[in-house]
Formats: sequence, C-alpha cells, structure tokens
Amino acid sequence: MPLWIVIGVAAAVFVLVFVVAATFNVFSSETVDEAEESWTGLPAEFTVKDLESVRFRPALLGYRMEDVDAAMAMLRARLSELETAAAPAEAASPTRPTTSPDGPETAAGPR
Repeated sequence: MPLWIVIGVAAAVFVLVFVVAATFNVFSSETVDEAEESWTGLPAEFTVKDLESVRFRPALLGYRMEDVDAAMAMLRARLSELETAAAPAEAASPTRPTTSPDGPETAAGPR
C-alpha cells in the first residue's frame, strides 16, 4: 500500500477526531459547570447599557445559536412594545398640515 494513502487516511482520521472533540467543547477553557450554564439573557426592562454588556457563550463556529435567537426574540418583543406605546402618543398629537386663511398649507407646531 502506498505511503501517501496511509498518510491521507491518518490525516482524515485526525481531522474527524478534532471536529468531534471541538463539537463537544473538549478544547474549551470553561469548566463543566460553566459549559452547562444557560445564557442569562437580558433584564425585562433592558437599556442601551444592558445591550452593550451582552455576552454570548462561544461555540465551535461562533456563538450558540439558541443564545442569539433568545436575544433577538427579546429585542423584537421590546421594540414591538415600544412601538405600540409610541403609536397612541403619535395619534394624540397629529402633525398634519393645516391651511391658513390667507396662505398656503403650513405644518402645525411652533416656529
């Protein structure tokens, strides 16, 4: 059997073992408790400072998808809540153009 076939098979086995080990966080510096710890998320009424301090748990190819998905769901819910709260305020004070008796249409508001 040629030597290059043996070397190729050995390299393929090495790569396979490395990928499987990395998938199970064998090379992680986290302890077992830290690796099993779930992402804490954001507080219910998060602010910009909370968003600046968000940290996701690392995974083989970046960050753990479930952590990022949870953060995105929280952001969507908060934005939806803020947009809903802003909608009645906008309806209460419309900025529609008004017509002056002796001039063209002007926008409402102070000048």
